[in-house]
Amino acid sequence: MRSAPTSGAELTTMHRYGTLCNRLHDQAKHSSLMPVAGPYGNLAMPPEFAENDANRALSTHGLFVILASTALALLATPLASPAMPEIAKVFAENAQSEPFASAILTAISVLPGDANVMFLVKFILLSIPALFIILGAPIVGWLSDNLGRKSLLNWSLLVFGISGTSGYFADSFFFMFVGRAILGLSIAGIKTATVAMVGDYYEGAARNRVIGWQGSAMKFGGVIFMLLGGYLANFSWQTPFLGYLLAFVVLPSGLIALAESLPGTRASRAKQSDHLPAIPIGSATYVFISAFLASGLFFITPVQLPFYLRNAFAATPFEMGAAIALGNTVGALTSLTYYRFKRRLNFVAIYACIFLSMALGYFVVAVAPSYAVALLGMGVAGIGFGLYVPNHSSWILSIVSAKRRGFGVGLVTTAMFLGQFSAPILVQPFIDPTNPNAVWTSMSIALFVLFVLYAGLSRLMPKPIVEV
Repeated sequence: MRSAPTSGAELTTMHRYGTLCNRLHDQAKHSSLMPVAGPYGNLAMPPEFAENDANRALSTHGLFVILASTALALLATPLASPAMPEIAKVFAENAQSEPFASAILTAISVLPGDANVMFLVKFILLSIPALFIILGAPIVGWLSDNLGRKSLLNWSLLVFGISGTSGYFADSFFFMFVGRAILGLSIAGIKTATVAMVGDYYEGAARNRVIGWQGSAMKFGGVIFMLLGGYLANFSWQTPFLGYLLAFVVLPSGLIALAESLPGTRASRAKQSDHLPAIPIGSATYVFISAFLASGLFFITPVQLPFYLRNAFAATPFEMGAAIALGNTVGALTSLTYYRFKRRLNFVAIYACIFLSMALGYFVVAVAPSYAVALLGMGVAGIGFGLYVPNHSSWILSIVSAKRRGFGVGLVTTAMFLGQFSAPILVQPFIDPTNPNAVWTSMSIALFVLFVLYAGLSRLMPKPIVEV
């Protein structure tokens, strides 16, 4: 029971609060305001605010579905990457005898680098999923805004499991190409739905914290799946593709724990209080360019590190997977602290930190005299790995309208995977067969230049507003 007030200040506060309550209740008689309990009585709340508050009520089970699905969306690369050298050996004859493979090799011969079977394997396993994510993300983003997130997420999980596992049965480059293309479309659906849901359910500092959890889930997923892929690749090149069956473990929870109407209703209605433009072209372009650069420069690791470690240190498939897993482990831990970075730095300054840590890490890899030192470099670069996904997700959610949230997330997903798609192509001219370190030296220089540029630009940006 509350004791009687003893100070004049408290009496004044109660008087003002009571006056506000009475005024709002008078307004409620002539409108559709809903009563909400306050510390000294009932307050009236507009129904759209009460409904939005209900929309934010996400169960622990529902949050698990979002985080688990986010982790699964990263499966395309870590499972297949350690098996790429063996796949190249097995399919070397197909590259010459299969008409589809010959046609692809002819088409990509205009790109920088030697269009050999190794390049073909990297192109199909890594670049093709990214290409179809690029093409599909804006479309599925629009669908999520208009049809709801739950259906999009669950259908994407189903297609993901089937198309990913199809690689186990691949006997030609064409079969593998089709499976990876469909896999890319399903990843676009998972990625777009999960990030947009975070925007639907959370705001302010809580959103930054959950976005950090999402980034951590991606990186921890990358650790587990890379180790799993490296381990399974020791048995055969086919076995890692069975890891995509994990989607069927998450799918039942997605059907039970998420409600279609909550994010769907909130995303499809334009609130009067939503003052943001649907897609602000200027600031959104800045986000897209930053996401493209960070993602592409990160993706050099799964594209090139296995071949570098094998040539420089005779690393086994498991050791290749372990090296990438270390970077992702550091990234996962860093992602958990993203909200702390955001309290002190603006989005551009955080990107400067990302590029600096990756520059230093890649330089250590370039000069590494042993496998152990290369691991150290991956650990340093992992700081940047853990920050870039939460940063562009938080950035795009902060500038787009709620009614176009899914579409905005789809566009930044396209930018992110455009970087991944471009990475194997753009890195090819820097690969020197006689000097395995060359590509890492070149990339560390490029990253340091970006650090200097973004550090300068960050001084022109406003300081972050502390949110609660």
